[in-house]
Amino acid sequence: MTSSNAFKQVNIETNSRLHLGFINLNSSTPYVYGGAGLTISGHPTIVNIKKCKQFESNLPKDITKKILTFLKKNHLSILIRIECIHRPENHIGLGTGTQFTLSIEELITKFYALKVKANIFNRRFRSGIGLNSYVKGGFIIDAPKKDLSQNKTVFHSKFPQAWKAILLFDNQKKGLHGKSEKKFFANNSSHNLRMKLSDITLNELIPSIIYEDFNIFAKSLTKFQKLNATFYSKVQKSIYLSNDINKIIKKISKKFTVGCGQSSWGPTSYIFVNSKNDLNEILPILDTSISMYNNLSYEVVSAKNNGRKLTYK
Repeated sequence: MTSSNAFKQVNIETNSRLHLGFINLNSSTPYVYGGAGLTISGHPTIVNIKKCKQFESNLPKDITKKILTFLKKNHLSILIRIECIHRPENHIGLGTGTQFTLSIEELITKFYALKVKANIFNRRFRSGIGLNSYVKGGFIIDAPKKDLSQNKTVFHSKFPQAWKAILLFDNQKKGLHGKSEKKFFANNSSHNLRMKLSDITLNELIPSIIYEDFNIFAKSLTKFQKLNATFYSKVQKSIYLSNDINKIIKKISKKFTVGCGQSSWGPTSYIFVNSKNDLNEILPILDTSISMYNNLSYEVVSAKNNGRKLTYK
Protein backbone atom coordinates (compact mmCIF):
# COMPACT_ATOMS: atom_id res chain seq x y z
CA MET A 1 0.00 0.00 0.00
CA THR A 2 1.67 3.21 -1.17
CA SER A 3 0.65 6.84 -0.95
CA SER A 4 1.62 10.44 -1.44
CA ASN A 5 -0.13 13.14 0.55
CA ALA A 6 -2.43 14.68 -2.04
CA PHE A 7 -4.20 17.07 0.34
CA LYS A 8 -3.49 19.11 3.44
CA GLN A 9 -7.02 18.61 4.72
CA VAL A 10 -10.05 16.43 3.97
CA ASN A 11 -13.58 16.89 5.33
CA ILE A 12 -16.47 14.42 5.02
CA GLU A 13 -20.12 15.07 5.83
CA THR A 14 -22.30 11.96 5.77
CA ASN A 15 -26.02 11.27 5.84
CA SER A 16 -28.22 9.56 8.38
CA ARG A 17 -30.61 6.85 7.26
CA LEU A 18 -33.88 5.23 8.21
CA HIS A 19 -33.85 1.44 8.11
CA LEU A 20 -37.41 0.57 7.16
CA GLY A 21 -37.18 -3.20 7.65
CA PHE A 22 -35.74 -6.49 6.38
CA ILE A 23 -37.05 -8.55 3.45
CA ASN A 24 -35.94 -12.06 4.42
CA LEU A 25 -35.46 -13.09 8.04
CA ASN A 26 -35.25 -16.83 7.29
CA SER A 27 -31.62 -17.75 7.98
CA SER A 28 -32.01 -21.22 6.42
CA THR A 29 -32.43 -19.83 2.88
CA PRO A 30 -29.47 -19.33 0.46
CA TYR A 31 -29.74 -15.53 0.73
CA VAL A 32 -30.86 -13.71 3.87
CA TYR A 33 -31.70 -10.23 5.14
CA GLY A 34 -31.89 -7.54 2.48
CA GLY A 35 -34.10 -4.60 3.31
CA ALA A 36 -35.50 -1.17 2.61
CA GLY A 37 -34.07 2.16 3.68
CA LEU A 38 -34.07 5.89 3.06
CA THR A 39 -31.33 8.49 3.30
CA ILE A 40 -32.51 11.60 5.16
CA SER A 41 -31.51 15.21 5.59
CA GLY A 42 -30.23 16.32 8.97
CA HIS A 43 -28.26 14.51 11.67
CA PRO A 44 -24.98 14.38 9.71
CA THR A 45 -21.72 12.88 10.82
CA ILE A 46 -18.90 15.34 10.07
CA VAL A 47 -15.24 14.32 10.32
CA ASN A 48 -12.02 16.08 9.40
CA ILE A 49 -8.34 15.24 8.96
CA LYS A 50 -5.39 17.58 8.46
CA LYS A 51 -1.63 17.75 8.90
CA CYS A 52 -0.37 18.47 12.41
CA LYS A 53 2.96 18.59 14.29
CA GLN A 54 1.86 15.59 16.37
CA PHE A 55 -0.97 13.09 16.44
CA GLU A 56 -4.11 14.69 17.87
CA SER A 57 -7.69 13.45 17.99
CA ASN A 58 -10.96 13.92 19.82
CA LEU A 59 -12.19 10.46 18.79
CA PRO A 60 -12.82 7.70 21.35
CA LYS A 61 -9.66 5.92 22.49
CA ASP A 62 -10.63 2.56 20.98
CA ILE A 63 -11.08 4.27 17.59
CA THR A 64 -7.78 6.20 17.72
CA LYS A 65 -5.97 3.02 18.73
CA LYS A 66 -7.21 1.24 15.60
CA ILE A 67 -6.32 4.24 13.41
CA LEU A 68 -2.78 4.43 14.79
CA THR A 69 -2.32 0.68 14.39
CA PHE A 70 -3.36 0.95 10.74
CA LEU A 71 -1.10 3.94 10.03
CA LYS A 72 1.96 2.38 11.63
CA LYS A 73 1.38 -1.00 9.99
CA ASN A 74 1.27 0.70 6.58
CA HIS A 75 4.20 3.07 7.26
CA LEU A 76 2.04 6.20 7.05
CA SER A 77 2.75 9.44 8.90
CA ILE A 78 0.94 9.85 12.22
CA LEU A 79 1.49 13.63 12.20
CA ILE A 80 -2.19 14.39 11.76
CA ARG A 81 -5.18 15.78 13.60
CA ILE A 82 -8.30 13.70 13.03
CA GLU A 83 -11.51 14.83 14.67
CA CYS A 84 -15.24 14.41 14.73
CA ILE A 85 -16.97 17.77 14.41
CA HIS A 86 -20.51 16.44 14.70
CA ARG A 87 -22.00 13.01 15.28
CA PRO A 88 -25.61 11.99 16.06
CA GLU A 89 -26.30 9.91 19.12
CA ASN A 90 -25.52 6.20 18.87
CA HIS A 91 -28.08 3.36 19.00
CA ILE A 92 -31.21 5.41 18.32
CA GLY A 93 -31.98 4.05 14.84
CA LEU A 94 -30.16 6.52 12.57
CA GLY A 95 -27.22 4.30 11.60
CA THR A 96 -24.65 6.56 13.23
CA GLY A 97 -22.04 3.85 13.87
CA THR A 98 -21.95 2.78 10.23
CA GLN A 99 -21.71 6.34 8.93
CA PHE A 100 -18.93 7.13 11.40
CA THR A 101 -16.71 4.14 10.58
CA LEU A 102 -17.23 4.51 6.82
CA SER A 103 -16.34 8.20 6.96
CA ILE A 104 -13.17 7.59 9.01
CA GLU A 105 -11.97 4.93 6.58
CA GLU A 106 -12.64 7.14 3.55
CA LEU A 107 -11.02 10.09 5.31
CA ILE A 108 -7.79 8.11 5.73
CA THR A 109 -7.99 6.73 2.18
CA LYS A 110 -8.39 10.18 0.57
CA PHE A 111 -5.92 12.04 2.79
CA TYR A 112 -3.09 9.59 2.16
CA ALA A 113 -4.13 9.02 -1.50
CA LEU A 114 -4.15 5.28 -0.88
CA LYS A 115 -4.53 3.00 -3.88
CA VAL A 116 -6.55 0.51 -1.81
CA LYS A 117 -9.42 1.52 0.51
CA ALA A 118 -8.37 1.68 4.14
CA ASN A 119 -9.93 -1.23 6.03
CA ILE A 120 -9.48 -0.13 9.65
CA PHE A 121 -12.52 -1.55 11.41
CA ASN A 122 -13.18 -4.78 9.46
CA ARG A 123 -16.93 -4.27 9.77
CA ARG A 124 -19.39 -6.66 8.17
CA PHE A 125 -22.90 -5.38 7.57
CA ARG A 126 -26.08 -7.39 8.15
CA SER A 127 -27.80 -4.57 6.28
CA GLY A 128 -26.30 -2.81 3.28
CA ILE A 129 -28.63 0.18 3.69
CA GLY A 130 -26.09 2.23 5.66
CA LEU A 131 -23.25 1.63 3.19
CA ASN A 132 -25.36 2.34 0.13
CA SER A 133 -26.92 5.36 1.79
CA TYR A 134 -23.41 6.66 2.48
CA VAL A 135 -22.37 6.28 -1.15
CA LYS A 136 -25.60 6.92 -3.10
CA GLY A 137 -28.27 8.47 -0.92
CA GLY A 138 -31.95 8.13 -1.87
CA PHE A 139 -34.34 5.21 -1.43
CA ILE A 140 -32.65 1.80 -1.36
CA ILE A 141 -33.68 -1.83 -1.54
CA ASP A 142 -30.75 -3.89 -0.30
CA ALA A 143 -30.24 -7.34 -1.88
CA PRO A 144 -30.38 -10.39 0.40
CA LYS A 145 -26.88 -11.85 0.82
CA LYS A 146 -24.94 -15.08 1.31
CA ASP A 147 -22.43 -13.47 3.64
CA LEU A 148 -22.20 -10.14 5.44
CA SER A 149 -19.42 -8.80 3.21
CA GLN A 150 -21.87 -8.45 0.29
CA ASN A 151 -23.68 -5.13 -0.15
CA LYS A 152 -25.52 -4.97 -3.48
CA THR A 153 -28.75 -3.11 -4.25
CA VAL A 154 -31.85 -4.52 -5.93
CA PHE A 155 -33.36 -1.07 -6.42
CA HIS A 156 -32.14 2.49 -5.95
CA SER A 157 -34.13 5.64 -6.68
CA LYS A 158 -34.53 9.26 -5.82
CA PHE A 159 -37.27 9.74 -3.22
CA PRO A 160 -39.99 12.37 -3.86
CA GLN A 161 -38.94 15.62 -2.21
CA ALA A 162 -42.56 16.59 -1.53
CA TRP A 163 -42.97 13.61 0.81
CA LYS A 164 -41.73 14.50 4.29
CA ALA A 165 -40.92 12.35 7.28
CA ILE A 166 -41.68 13.35 10.86
CA LEU A 167 -39.07 11.72 13.07
CA LEU A 168 -40.10 10.91 16.64
CA PHE A 169 -37.44 10.55 19.35
CA ASP A 170 -37.57 9.12 22.87
CA ASN A 171 -34.52 10.14 24.92
CA GLN A 172 -35.18 7.43 27.53
CA LYS A 173 -34.75 4.51 25.15
CA LYS A 174 -31.84 2.86 23.32
CA GLY A 175 -32.07 0.26 20.56
CA LEU A 176 -30.53 -3.20 20.86
CA HIS A 177 -26.89 -3.22 19.74
CA GLY A 178 -23.50 -4.89 20.02
CA LYS A 179 -23.30 -8.42 21.42
CA SER A 180 -27.00 -8.45 22.35
CA GLU A 181 -27.99 -7.72 18.76
CA LYS A 182 -25.65 -10.37 17.35
CA LYS A 183 -27.00 -12.92 19.80
CA PHE A 184 -30.59 -12.08 18.85
CA PHE A 185 -30.02 -12.64 15.12
CA ALA A 186 -27.98 -15.78 15.79
CA ASN A 187 -30.83 -17.30 17.80
CA ASN A 188 -33.87 -16.09 15.86
CA SER A 189 -35.20 -16.82 12.40
CA SER A 190 -38.61 -16.48 10.73
CA HIS A 191 -39.87 -18.97 8.14
CA ASN A 192 -43.24 -17.37 7.44
CA LEU A 193 -42.47 -13.70 6.74
CA ARG A 194 -40.28 -13.90 3.64
CA MET A 195 -43.02 -14.31 1.02
CA LYS A 196 -45.19 -11.54 2.48
CA LEU A 197 -42.29 -9.09 2.85
CA SER A 198 -40.94 -9.88 -0.63
CA ASP A 199 -44.38 -9.44 -2.17
CA ILE A 200 -44.89 -6.04 -0.52
CA THR A 201 -41.42 -4.93 -1.60
CA LEU A 202 -41.73 -5.97 -5.25
CA ASN A 203 -45.39 -5.29 -5.93
CA GLU A 204 -46.10 -2.29 -3.71
CA LEU A 205 -43.12 -0.42 -2.27
CA ILE A 206 -40.96 -0.27 -5.40
CA PRO A 207 -43.80 0.66 -7.82
CA SER A 208 -45.13 3.28 -5.39
CA ILE A 209 -41.74 5.04 -5.50
CA ILE A 210 -41.47 4.74 -9.28
CA TYR A 211 -44.97 6.17 -9.82
CA GLU A 212 -44.83 8.52 -6.80
CA ASP A 213 -48.06 7.06 -5.47
CA PHE A 214 -48.08 8.15 -1.84
CA ASN A 215 -51.24 6.35 -0.73
CA ILE A 216 -49.88 2.96 -1.81
CA PHE A 217 -46.47 3.80 -0.38
CA ALA A 218 -47.92 4.74 3.01
CA LYS A 219 -50.14 1.67 3.31
CA SER A 220 -47.51 -0.80 2.07
CA LEU A 221 -44.75 0.67 4.25
CA THR A 222 -46.95 0.43 7.34
CA LYS A 223 -47.75 -3.22 6.51
CA PHE A 224 -44.06 -3.91 5.87
CA GLN A 225 -43.14 -2.40 9.23
CA LYS A 226 -45.81 -4.31 11.17
CA LEU A 227 -44.59 -7.62 9.73
CA ASN A 228 -40.99 -6.78 10.66
CA ALA A 229 -42.11 -5.85 14.17
CA THR A 230 -43.46 -9.35 14.79
CA PHE A 231 -39.90 -10.64 14.40
CA TYR A 232 -38.70 -8.36 17.21
CA SER A 233 -41.54 -9.21 19.60
CA LYS A 234 -39.18 -10.98 22.02
CA VAL A 235 -37.36 -7.68 22.54
CA GLN A 236 -40.09 -5.04 22.22
CA LYS A 237 -43.66 -5.48 23.37
CA SER A 238 -45.34 -3.60 20.54
CA ILE A 239 -44.53 -2.38 17.03
CA TYR A 240 -42.41 0.32 18.66
CA LEU A 241 -39.67 0.17 21.27
CA SER A 242 -41.13 3.30 22.85
CA ASN A 243 -44.67 2.85 24.12
CA ASP A 244 -45.06 6.64 24.26
CA ILE A 245 -44.19 6.94 20.57
CA ASN A 246 -46.62 4.10 19.85
CA LYS A 247 -49.46 6.10 21.42
CA ILE A 248 -48.61 9.23 19.40
CA ILE A 249 -48.42 7.38 16.08
CA LYS A 250 -51.70 5.55 16.71
CA LYS A 251 -53.42 8.89 17.28
CA ILE A 252 -52.04 10.45 14.07
CA SER A 253 -52.61 7.39 11.86
CA LYS A 254 -56.30 7.24 12.80
CA LYS A 255 -56.88 10.70 11.30
CA PHE A 256 -54.48 10.83 8.34
CA THR A 257 -53.11 8.66 5.52
CA VAL A 258 -49.52 8.26 6.66
CA GLY A 259 -46.73 5.69 6.46
CA CYS A 260 -45.54 4.74 9.94
CA GLY A 261 -42.84 2.62 11.48
CA GLN A 262 -39.67 2.35 13.52
CA SER A 263 -36.15 2.73 12.14
CA SER A 264 -34.05 -0.36 12.86
CA TRP A 265 -34.13 -1.14 16.62
CA GLY A 266 -35.42 2.34 17.40
CA PRO A 267 -36.42 4.21 19.33
CA THR A 268 -36.43 6.69 16.43
CA SER A 269 -39.69 6.24 14.55
CA TYR A 270 -41.24 7.98 11.55
CA ILE A 271 -44.47 9.28 10.10
CA PHE A 272 -44.36 9.89 6.33
CA VAL A 273 -46.72 12.58 5.05
CA ASN A 274 -47.74 13.43 1.50
CA SER A 275 -47.93 17.20 1.41
CA LYS A 276 -47.42 20.47 3.21
CA ASN A 277 -51.18 20.65 3.81
CA ASP A 278 -51.18 17.34 5.70
CA LEU A 279 -48.02 18.35 7.54
CA ASN A 280 -49.56 21.66 8.61
CA GLU A 281 -52.60 19.82 10.00
CA ILE A 282 -50.56 17.15 11.78
CA LEU A 283 -47.96 19.34 13.50
CA PRO A 284 -50.37 21.19 15.84
CA ILE A 285 -51.81 17.82 16.96
CA LEU A 286 -48.28 16.53 17.43
CA ASP A 287 -47.26 19.60 19.44
CA THR A 288 -50.19 19.14 21.80
CA SER A 289 -49.63 15.41 22.19
CA ILE A 290 -45.87 15.59 22.74
CA SER A 291 -46.19 18.39 25.29
CA MET A 292 -47.57 15.75 27.67
CA TYR A 293 -44.23 13.88 27.64
CA ASN A 294 -40.84 15.03 28.92
CA ASN A 295 -38.99 12.35 26.95
CA LEU A 296 -40.37 12.88 23.44
CA SER A 297 -39.41 15.26 20.65
CA TYR A 298 -39.83 15.39 16.87
CA GLU A 299 -38.26 16.79 13.73
CA VAL A 300 -39.41 17.10 10.11
CA VAL A 301 -36.90 15.89 7.52
CA SER A 302 -36.74 15.34 3.77
CA ALA A 303 -35.09 12.62 1.76
CA LYS A 304 -31.49 13.21 0.75
CA ASN A 305 -30.95 11.91 -2.75
CA ASN A 306 -27.16 12.04 -2.85
CA GLY A 307 -24.33 10.44 -0.95
CA ARG A 308 -21.72 11.84 1.44
CA LYS A 309 -20.02 15.14 0.67
CA LEU A 310 -16.23 15.39 0.46
CA THR A 311 -14.25 18.64 0.49
CA TYR A 312 -10.50 19.04 0.10
CA LYS A 313 -7.84 21.67 0.73
